[in-house]
Amino acid sequence: MVFLEDKNLDMRRYNAPTLCTEVAAIFVGDNGEPPANRDICVYPVGDTCQRISPLNQCCDPMTYPLLFPRGECSWNTGMEHVEERRTAKRTRVTQLQYYAYRLSQRNGFSILHNSDALECRAHDENIRTGKLRILPSSFQGSPRHMQQNYQDAMAMVRKFGKPDLFLTYTCNPSWSEILNSMEGVQRPEDRPDIIVRVFNMKLKELLEDICKHGIFGTVLTYIYVIEFQKRGLPHAHILLTLNSESKIRTKDDIDKFVSAELPDLCTDLRLFQIVTKYMVHGPCGTININSPCMRDGQCYKSFPKQFKDDSEENVNGYPIYRRRATEPVQVGKYSIDNRWVVPYNPWLLKKFNAHINVEVCASVKSVKYLYKYVYKGHDAASVKIQKEGALDHDEILSFVEGRYVSAPEAMWHLNEFNLSHKSHTVVRLAVHLPQQQPIVYQDGQEAQAIERAALRKTTLTSWFELNKNDPSAHNISYSDIPQYYVFDKSTTNWKKRQRGRQNVIGRLPVVSILDTERYYLRMLLLRKSGAISFDDILP
Repeated sequence: MVFLEDKNLDMRRYNAPTLCTEVAAIFVGDNGEPPANRDICVYPVGDTCQRISPLNQCCDPMTYPLLFPRGECSWNTGMEHVEERRTAKRTRVTQLQYYAYRLSQRNGFSILHNSDALECRAHDENIRTGKLRILPSSFQGSPRHMQQNYQDAMAMVRKFGKPDLFLTYTCNPSWSEILNSMEGVQRPEDRPDIIVRVFNMKLKELLEDICKHGIFGTVLTYIYVIEFQKRGLPHAHILLTLNSESKIRTKDDIDKFVSAELPDLCTDLRLFQIVTKYMVHGPCGTININSPCMRDGQCYKSFPKQFKDDSEENVNGYPIYRRRATEPVQVGKYSIDNRWVVPYNPWLLKKFNAHINVEVCASVKSVKYLYKYVYKGHDAASVKIQKEGALDHDEILSFVEGRYVSAPEAMWHLNEFNLSHKSHTVVRLAVHLPQQQPIVYQDGQEAQAIERAALRKTTLTSWFELNKNDPSAHNISYSDIPQYYVFDKSTTNWKKRQRGRQNVIGRLPVVSILDTERYYLRMLLLRKSGAISFDDILP
């Protein structure tokens, strides 16, 4: 298998695997969706080939006989929950729940761990070759999901201002919690299930230190996104917005929270060891031209940096950190000085013993880049399968774009951990013209869907009804209504909110100016309050 590195592709997603020994799956599908139709061929003794569905309960025992030594059946569509786990909405075990159960570690029971992330489709009608399917925004990790999350994050920026700090927190496979869970000759890369569980707990602890204990000050908002790159370990991108008293405004504020220098070996040996192990970039450039960060002879992260006696607050949207010229130290086979240090916070580094990059967001210029960076989407690969030793002179290689799923990412999905999270609930409000609300329907059921839609109100038409019946809502704009009322999807009515008002934001969707009437309707809704109909919105 050959990985293509094309500069025309997004190299943050289509980068080739480097320095990792992991098992991964690459599959081709629309928007990164796993293939829906798969045929499994069975060759009974003395019989012809038979095809079975991947949902067949005999599929797993025949494919993985070591996992089913007694030939017992695997998951099936009719598998019932035990009584205490059964609910009114769900009485049957999903495929996701079954495999998460099978892969869990238990005392006294050894299971062969694998990283097959399987998906159960609840409705499989109308699935046929050649049918275009678009993943909705509710599908975690899909392009529309990431785009909606980006717009939600920008709604938080509009209300609370730009973020102040950008953190990248990477899992450390040498954590004692991971190493102590290894059995026999196992290595951390053999147990992605343990890696993701420990990292998820450590991430929660990090957020608690930041948001509740206030190591950077009072946090107004935060968002984080989990990423799984081909280097093999999960990491989290975190954006923090601080309140006005905690804002980072001066170079002294920068130096208080962020360091880009090697600590003193004599006064803080432990911090020195952590920084030299996890927070030194490369080296690259003329020292190591084969470093993965090299592009056209230059480091795309601009290392080594320049020496600087004092920090500067804002240079083209980014700060320049203090990097004083000191004597270099020997790290491995390289001589390193402050020019190679990745910015960090000493307190976080000593507590979590991992790579934690801390950057100050100096200007609003960097905001959109940062949010687009963290919401860039799932990892991908452009690959070609060719025979070993084959000579191929074709200049236009038949590379296929596919989604790259590593073992830790598969385990993250199986454990149903969040791929992203934000401190505030962003309510997405409908913007549509009269009788033009979007309707979801299945083939052949268009008439029934229209009848159902006629009986249900949208957030917009329900807002009109609210203004007719509740005078206290007249002074609240449409975009602010979620702060004071909650939309009940069962009755399609707005009801007065009892609590949690401060952590809710309303957001109107982005509308193209080419959709002229809807575009100007959105503009009016941003300013109008107390409207009882579409006609009442007009000035």
